[in-house]
Amino acid sequence: MLGAALGLWQALSATGVLRADEFPSMTSTMRALGDQLTTTQLWTAVRDTIASWAIGLLIGGGGAIVVGAVLGLNRFAYQSAIPVIEFFKTIPAVAILPLVILKFGPTLQMKYVLVAFGVFWPLTIQVIYGVRSIDPIVRDTAIALQVRGLRRFFVVTMPSAAPYIATGLRVSAAVGLILSVVAELIGGASGVGLNILNSENSGPAAYPIMYAYIFVAGTLGILLAGVFALGERWVLRWHESQRNVKGPSHAT
Repeated sequence: MLGAALGLWQALSATGVLRADEFPSMTSTMRALGDQLTTTQLWTAVRDTIASWAIGLLIGGGGAIVVGAVLGLNRFAYQSAIPVIEFFKTIPAVAILPLVILKFGPTLQMKYVLVAFGVFWPLTIQVIYGVRSIDPIVRDTAIALQVRGLRRFFVVTMPSAAPYIATGLRVSAAVGLILSVVAELIGGASGVGLNILNSENSGPAAYPIMYAYIFVAGTLGILLAGVFALGERWVLRWHESQRNVKGPSHAT
């Protein structure tokens, strides 16, 4: 599929359907990418983007798991807080970018604050649903066996909520990367997004470099999604949903 897409791209460029001063050919873009791979500029940009993504995901994701677990376990707290969470969940994270830029400027902190805000609200709701979705049979069994307190939380509640949390983290990872690149594009912080913007501002001659960085951003997204999918499958290998992924067993 990827080879077909690249071939179509090159064919449209060769036939003039895509103008070179607006959209570089596939070969020129790949040459530019190869040149950038040998420079520290690209790897520094990738490092800065990944750093803001990782810190933001750690802060926002960690906070969401804690808050979501507390709200999921307490009905009164859940009913009190869910309207606020639903409200903030509907606010696009990019909408607060001007405020974050004014507060922190084009810095690493600006980027990871935006990422943390963007991933916190939807992941909190995911965790709440996971905690509140415990199988009644499992819950009643824990009560009958007098499994209480922290032991019940870690042995019963969190394993039951784990598939919800894993799915939320996988989606949040993709959202966080997008927000990090957008913060660089709009906020001017160092990273892949800023290099895309600088290449665009340099004129048509630098468009192959611009698309090379766009290709890098897409590749990062694919790699991170793959890592989280494999991690989810490994961590939840005991869960029925992951056993089903491996395919049904053959009857003998």
